[in-house]
Amino acid sequence: MFRSVRRPVIVPQADHARFSAAIALAWRDRPPLPFESFVRGVADHDRGYGEHDDDEIGVVDNVRWVEIQRRGFHPRGEDAVVDLVVALHIRRLMSPPDDDVEAAALADLEHLLPGLVAGAGVTREDADAADAVTNVCDRIAFLFPFEEPAAGEVRGIAYELDGDGSVVLDPWPLAVRRLPGLVTAYEADGYPDRLVPVVVPFDIRPAA
Repeated sequence: MFRSVRRPVIVPQADHARFSAAIALAWRDRPPLPFESFVRGVADHDRGYGEHDDDEIGVVDNVRWVEIQRRGFHPRGEDAVVDLVVALHIRRLMSPPDDDVEAAALADLEHLLPGLVAGAGVTREDADAADAVTNVCDRIAFLFPFEEPAAGEVRGIAYELDGDGSVVLDPWPLAVRRLPGLVTAYEADGYPDRLVPVVVPFDIRPAA
């Protein structure tokens, strides 16, 4: 889960991931994977956490974090492309590993990866191209819930967040002129046992 730095609001990993998928759905140069399955994979990229997690970013210990990632990259067999998108995302997070626990999990993931690529019916190059899009979408959706200004660059795309819902991207990678929407968050008091929704608007737009 993500905790806002400016007010008592929590964004679960699942809602962060759905925000990532909203960006992926609007991507202009679609990656060379079946697109609906790719977007679902982006929406599920943190599926190891479940729906209303209480594993706070920056607080959860690494053993617990690796346990969550193992749960995420384990193939579920419902959609091979989804399994592949999730595994590639987690592989990127673990590369390079920070400790022996991560290294063991990464080795297990690497062992699964050729079968996931084959099962999805795509090339490794196409899979990596799709993961580059996931990377951009995830970075924006990762920074957004903290509700603080942030700027940087990922995969050749510069981003700037004002901490109050506005996101600027340059060059513009989406197929729409701008992308407004809503992220579901929850009041921090009592979360996750007490779920009081908070609507957080976003507005993603190109640089002026």
